Amino acid sequence: MNNTIHSQDSIDQLEMVKGESFGYKAVQRFKRHKLAMFGLVVLGFLLILTIVVPIFIGDSAYELNFTEMAQSPSLKHISGTDSIGRDIFARLMIGGRVSLSVGLVSVIISTTIGVILGGLAGYFGGKVDMIIMRFTDTIMCFPYLVIVMTLVAVLGPSLFNTMFAIGVLSWTRIARITRGEFLHLREMQFIEADRSLGIKTPTIIFGHLLPNALSPVIVSATFNMANAILMEAGLSFLGLGVQLPTPSWGNMLQEATTLTILETMPWVWIPAGILIAVTVLSINFIGDGLRDAMDPKMML
Repeated sequence: MNNTIHSQDSIDQLEMVKGESFGYKAVQRFKRHKLAMFGLVVLGFLLILTIVVPIFIGDSAYELNFTEMAQSPSLKHISGTDSIGRDIFARLMIGGRVSLSVGLVSVIISTTIGVILGGLAGYFGGKVDMIIMRFTDTIMCFPYLVIVMTLVAVLGPSLFNTMFAIGVLSWTRIARITRGEFLHLREMQFIEADRSLGIKTPTIIFGHLLPNALSPVIVSATFNMANAILMEAGLSFLGLGVQLPTPSWGNMLQEATTLTILETMPWVWIPAGILIAVTVLSINFIGDGLRDAMDPKMML
C-alpha cells in the first residue's frame, strides 16, 4: 500500500515537473480543438457586446418613436426599427443579455440540484439510490417541453419563473452522470482511506468525490446551457417566457407571427434568429471541445 502511494506521488511529481498534469493536458487538447476555440471566441464576443453596449444605448430599446416606424437598416439604425419605432440593435443587445442570463442561471440551478441528488444516490446507494433514481425516472417520463410550459403557466410568465422552471426540470441528466461517477469513485482506495481515517461524509462527498467527478458534469452543464437558451426562446415565442416590454431573442421572434412583418420587414426577426443559432452552435462547439479535452482515455 505504501509503495503504491509513493509510486503515485512520484508520477504526480514527474507530471508536474513536465507540466503535463491532467488539467494542463486538458487545456492543450481544448486549444487544439478548432471548432471549440471558434465557439469560445464567438461566445466571448457576444458576451462583451451584450454587457457593454446596453450601457451606452440608453432607452432606445424601449422608447416608442412613431416618426421612425418600420425603418430598414441605415446608418442611424444599423438593424432598423420595429413597427413602433424601437431600435432593433438595442433590443438585440438587451435581449441577448436576458437570454444568456436565462441560460446561465437555469444551468446553475439544474447543476446544483443534479449534483446533490446524483451525489447522494451514488455515494449511499441502496434505498437512497433507489428513491432518488425512481424520482429521476419519473421526471424524465414526462415530455420536457410540455412540463416546462405547464410549470411556467402555473407560476405565471416572467423572467424569474422562466429561469426557475427550466432549471428545476433539467437536472435529471446531470444527476444520472454524477451518480455514475460516484458509484465508480466510492470504491477507490483513497475513499476507503478517508473512511478508515474517520473523515466526515460531507467532506468525502464534496471535498474528495465531487472534484474528481466534475469533468463530465461540466460538459453536460455546457450542453444544458444551450438547451436552456433554446427553451427560453421557444417559451418567449409562445408568450410564456420573458414578457414585453423586456426584450429577449425569443420574444423578438414573435414579430414574425404576422404575415406583413414576415414578408416586408425581415430585419425585425431574422437577426434574433441568427443570434440564437450562432450562440447555441458556439456553446455546443465548446461542449464538444470540453468533452474531448476532459476524456481521460484521450490522455493516454
